[in-house]
Amino acid sequence: MTSTDASTRDRLLDAALTLFARQGYSATSVADIQQACGLSPGSGALYKHFPSKKALLQEATRRHVEQMSAMRNEYDRTRSADTKSALRQGAEQIWASIDNNSQLLRVMLREPEELEDMIDELWSAVAANAYQRIARALGAAKDAGVSQVDDPEATSTVLVAALAYLPIVQLLIRRTPGKLDADRFREAWLRLAEGAFTGLPPT
Repeated sequence: MTSTDASTRDRLLDAALTLFARQGYSATSVADIQQACGLSPGSGALYKHFPSKKALLQEATRRHVEQMSAMRNEYDRTRSADTKSALRQGAEQIWASIDNNSQLLRVMLREPEELEDMIDELWSAVAANAYQRIARALGAAKDAGVSQVDDPEATSTVLVAALAYLPIVQLLIRRTPGKLDADRFREAWLRLAEGAFTGLPPT
């Protein structure tokens, strides 16, 4: 693949996701995507890179899953040994991941049937992996006699769901829970999460 081909392929992916998020997957035609890239609507240029519009959506999903995997690897490489600092890093990564994938998440929330065969992979990359990682860490803290949490798996799910709620509500209705700004929300979440890990009451 030449650099020109790769550039056109990336432009098609970016334009398609923007259109899917703005007007819906079903309402977006191949001609719309080509025109958004500055290509002739009737040229069939998209088919030189993707066999179908659905294949383009699948590739966009795969690309974002790879980006999220790279973010997790970076977190593992740079994670602080301090519990609160590590939680802050993790919270910021989850919010960044949701923000970076906002267009794809709009498609997922608006037209889940279009992502049906990809939903497990995408959901695992966006959220399920975070549930499992925090559950393991809470379980280790409990085994070490530090955490007082009885059910690390359920507590992990509640913590991640609470954290993801703010950016998803912002994405859907441009509002925040309780009209809190993001900083106050994150700091309150950090106090609760740190308490779950340390067994100390939130301050």
